[in-house]
Amino acid sequence: MRFPIFFLYCFRQCAGLVRLRPPVESRRRLQLDALPRRELLGAAALSTVGTLSNAAASTSEEAARPFRVELDVQLDESDSGMVVIEVVPEWAPLAATRFRELIELGFYKETRFHRVIPGYIAQFGISVDPRLNKEWLCRTCKRLSDEPIRVSNKKGTLSFANAGKDTRQTQVFVNLNDNGSLPNFLDNMGFVPFAKVVQGMAIVQRIYGGYGILEAASGGLAGGVSQGKAAVYGKEYLETFPKLSYIRSAVVLPE
Repeated sequence: MRFPIFFLYCFRQCAGLVRLRPPVESRRRLQLDALPRRELLGAAALSTVGTLSNAAASTSEEAARPFRVELDVQLDESDSGMVVIEVVPEWAPLAATRFRELIELGFYKETRFHRVIPGYIAQFGISVDPRLNKEWLCRTCKRLSDEPIRVSNKKGTLSFANAGKDTRQTQVFVNLNDNGSLPNFLDNMGFVPFAKVVQGMAIVQRIYGGYGILEAASGGLAGGVSQGKAAVYGKEYLETFPKLSYIRSAVVLPE
């Protein structure tokens, strides 16, 4: 059987976007070396006399200002709740800008929490629209450069998932526990927090994690959502996992 090139790439690569190790007790998957760190050089828009213009300064201040995002989360067939996230550009400006761009694009509308391991992480970020995934999740599409870690992966913080150096794209996870150091060492692996849950953490903790438990227990051999298939077939494939919680809507809140 022949598959589209994009499917073959996603089957091999998209799964790599979640190089988050399961908790110690279920760690049967590949062990990952700590990712090399890379200090970013900030680009400043300088005027001809070497100073920021008033307009540029205003734009810079606006970009650095924290903002909030509201997620309407459908937990199951009958229950839902609101989650408010505060995005802090000072922590990771590239990640903050990307997250806002994806929210305003509608990329996360109806996206599933496709990888949830209770007590560890809840991950989302594959669109239900295969056309958007083809635009954003191909091998060389819209990758973000790495950023230095300024805060730890503590409970309630959000970080972009990655598959190695400079590979962040659209997938994000919420830390369900303090994962920065022992036993999971996400800080040393280069996962950079850019936001935190400020309202509705109790809702986040109730996101369905049954498929993730099977994935962890089997060492990744069963139960989990195939990210490659999810990227290529979108909602059609994701609906074969009917218990997945999902984001009904995601909006940037007015200041």
